[in-house]
Amino acid sequence: MKQIIKKLKQAKNIAVVAHISPDPDCMSSMTALCYILNQFGKQTKMFVDADKTRDFIEFYNTDTRQLSKDLNPEEFDLIVTVDVPSIRQLGKYGKIILSFKNSLSIDHHLSRDLPIECKYVDANKSSCSEIIFELAKQMKAEITPRLASLIFAGIVGDTNCFENDNINEDTFKTAAECIKYGADKNRIVYLFKKHQSRAEFELKKLGYQNMVIKDRIGYIIFTSKMFKETGATDYPYFVTELLNLEDNVFAFAIKQKEKNTYTVSIRCKEGYNAARVANIFGGGGHIQAAGFAFTGAPVKHAKLICEECLKQIKD
Repeated sequence: MKQIIKKLKQAKNIAVVAHISPDPDCMSSMTALCYILNQFGKQTKMFVDADKTRDFIEFYNTDTRQLSKDLNPEEFDLIVTVDVPSIRQLGKYGKIILSFKNSLSIDHHLSRDLPIECKYVDANKSSCSEIIFELAKQMKAEITPRLASLIFAGIVGDTNCFENDNINEDTFKTAAECIKYGADKNRIVYLFKKHQSRAEFELKKLGYQNMVIKDRIGYIIFTSKMFKETGATDYPYFVTELLNLEDNVFAFAIKQKEKNTYTVSIRCKEGYNAARVANIFGGGGHIQAAGFAFTGAPVKHAKLICEECLKQIKD
C-alpha cells in the first residue's frame, strides 16, 4: 500500500480506468479514488468502456457513456486501474495501458492476468471499494458522508447486499464505519438491491420466457432486440434468481453489446467455482460470481460454458 500511495502522491494528472460493463463496486472504486485524489489537489479523469448502466446516473452523478471517451496518454503522468482482473476487461483501453510507462493496479480478484507490475491486490477483501477505503484512511483523507456512501455502495454491490460467500468480519467492520461516517445506507440498499424499473420488469418477463434449464444449469441470452423492445439497459438480479431455482448450481446470462460482441455474468452455489469457468474464456472474478466478454456466436458460447460447468458438476 505504501508504494501505491507514493505513486499517487507523486502524480499530478491521473487517469482512473475501470472494467467493461461496470458494476457498483467498479463504479464506486473509481469514483471514490478520484474523490480522494481531488482532496489532495490531483487532476483526475475517469474512463469506462461501457454503455449506460442502471442507477449509475442517479447515484454516481454521471452517465457511463460520457466516460467511454478517448484516453490520450500524453495528458497523464499516471494511469490507475481499479477492480480490473484481466486485460480483456479494460476493453478499448487495454493496449494503451499496457504500453504506458507509469501505471498501477488496485484490485481484489484472486484470479488475475493483468500484466501491470505495480499493483496492490487483496483477495481477502469482498470488494475493491474496501481497499479504496483503507487507502483513504492511510492517506488521511477526509471521510465525508459522500465518500462513505460510495464505499458502502461498492460493498453492497459486490456482496449482493451481504449475501455472497465473499463476506467476512472485515466486510461488516468497513460497512459499519461507513454508516458511522454518514453513508446513506437506506437509499443505497434500495437502489442497488430493491429498485426495479418497469422496463427491467418487462425484460425479466422475456428472460423467464426464453431461459434454458438443463443439467442443473440455467441460462438466458439477452439480445439487443430484447433490450430495444423493453427499453431496459440491464437485467438486475435475473442471474441470481435463476441460480436460486431448485437444483440449479450454475446460472449465467449472456448480454449482447454490439452486433457480435457479448458479455457474460456467471453465478454458482457453494462448492463450485464460477471464476474457473470465466478464466477459461479470458475473464475472471470471484468464486461464486465471475464474468467475461467474447465475440462470436452466443448459442455456441452458451454450449461451451455449459460444458465447463458440467465438468465441475460431474467431478
